[in-house]
Amino acid sequence: MRAMKRWGSIVLWCVSALLIAGLAAETPPEYAAVFTRDAVAADHAEASRVGAEVLAAGGNAADAAAATMLALGVVNPASSGLGGGGFALYYCAKDGSLTFLDFRERAPRAATRTMFEAEGERPEGPASSPSQLGGLAAGVPGEPAGIEALVTRFGKLSLREVIAPALRLAEEGFTVSGALASMGSAFEVQLRKDPVMTTWGLQPGTTLRRPRLARVLRAFAEKGAAVIYGGVIGQEMVTAVQKHGGIMTLQDLYGYRVRTREPLETQAFGYRWVTAPPPSAGGFTMIQSLSILEHAVGPKPADGAPLLHAMAESWKGPFLDRQRYFGDPDQVILPLDEMMAPSRIAKRAELAADGKAHPSSDYDLPVERTRSQVTTPDNAGTSHLCVVDAEGNVASVTTTVNLPFGARFTGGGIVLNDEMDDFASGIGKANAFGLVGGARNLPGPWKRPVSTMSPTIVLQNGKPALCVGASGGSRIVTATQQVAMNVLLHGMNASEAVAAPRIHHQGTPEALRVESVAPLDSALQDALRARGHQIEPIHNVANVQVIQIERSPQRLLRAASDPRKGGRPAGH
Repeated sequence: MRAMKRWGSIVLWCVSALLIAGLAAETPPEYAAVFTRDAVAADHAEASRVGAEVLAAGGNAADAAAATMLALGVVNPASSGLGGGGFALYYCAKDGSLTFLDFRERAPRAATRTMFEAEGERPEGPASSPSQLGGLAAGVPGEPAGIEALVTRFGKLSLREVIAPALRLAEEGFTVSGALASMGSAFEVQLRKDPVMTTWGLQPGTTLRRPRLARVLRAFAEKGAAVIYGGVIGQEMVTAVQKHGGIMTLQDLYGYRVRTREPLETQAFGYRWVTAPPPSAGGFTMIQSLSILEHAVGPKPADGAPLLHAMAESWKGPFLDRQRYFGDPDQVILPLDEMMAPSRIAKRAELAADGKAHPSSDYDLPVERTRSQVTTPDNAGTSHLCVVDAEGNVASVTTTVNLPFGARFTGGGIVLNDEMDDFASGIGKANAFGLVGGARNLPGPWKRPVSTMSPTIVLQNGKPALCVGASGGSRIVTATQQVAMNVLLHGMNASEAVAAPRIHHQGTPEALRVESVAPLDSALQDALRARGHQIEPIHNVANVQVIQIERSPQRLLRAASDPRKGGRPAGH
């Protein structure tokens, strides 16, 4: 494995820069709050505040989510921004509908299956293979189109009103957080090579203004997303990509479209879980894991070693399915029904329930029928945010530039993503998060890479009970699932749930990751070792944002922003 073996885990040293001292001891109260009208939980306090400001100005959850995304792109360019993309799951209280917007980045038209086959690390610091650094790493961004779609389809305010707070932050400046400064230090050598990033001076507590991004935001507010996908701004972006060795063209930008997809869902443990469909494999991993667990441990599992063991085992099979079957649903017909066949679930549940750790290969159950690819296409730094408004609308949004600062260069003041690393560089090769690539996820013209992003809304009796999601690469889905289960099944409140210890297993490598920032009790670790698990410490398992929606005896919104990244919720 390329980056994993040379650099450990990309996320390990990325998130280590974000850790909060003393997290294991207690959750600082500023990372959680209770509101009665509306709430926003983002991984940066300023972004949450912007979302709450838009709600107070008459916006709804869609408006606030878009404004929060834009603010995150200004104040934390290591995680997200207009040069990236993501997913939004939206619940409309008026009719109870759930809509999934896919504004994931996609490959340029000139992309080929073999474009990264011979890649290797270059002597330019961490995350410096061609799929992670430079022009070839950049996919066609989707966030501008996603923001516009969210506002125009579901919002109440104008695009200008939604963009205004982020524009103000870019023009007037904001205080550089310790998290952003730490990320900047980790990638300092690479950032210095970009004419815009080198001027940032990312020192904690200093004021940073972003005038070139402000110009883009002003044009976006006046003319919509088309101004970014063409004209001067689009040309500047393409010029920068090609200058850094990339293959993106203006045609690639012109041709980008947001896709509306049917979310995945399942009934488990008395709740309706609604989450991300392909091109995310994260949502599938979650719903299959939940189905396996309900078979393996029963409908009311007690927290403890047996559940942790079963949970770790329940993730191995879905991660193998990801490797074997997942790709862009516009170019690959995915055998989702076959992968969720009751016989497969029962077999995996039987293994998960027998009290011992199995090699991942035991869970590799080929489906009875596979389907071929369609031949013609139809068309880590990461942040998650949750919004609940006064009307009961809910937005769960995950957005990303992939690794910190994306491909580590700018075009027109926009930080470009390195999302091409989420494709398989070759069959059997691992990406920055150790996820092994399969044939269906090789690069290709206008393909969207497989993701683990898992924006989720959980409903009870037809009404949303929880909005949750995470950032953190391959660990997004396991962290999201654990926090949700902590709240819904184990009686924790939102702040307790995000601060609790987490585990992670992704099939390959054969290791059960356990956090050091919030250590699992040593007796539990011993119990897991006794079941055959190979314990491997990591700094943390992703960063989760959550809003718990209580309706009885009064409406309460318990919001929490994961203290591992230092966010803070806001609301009324």
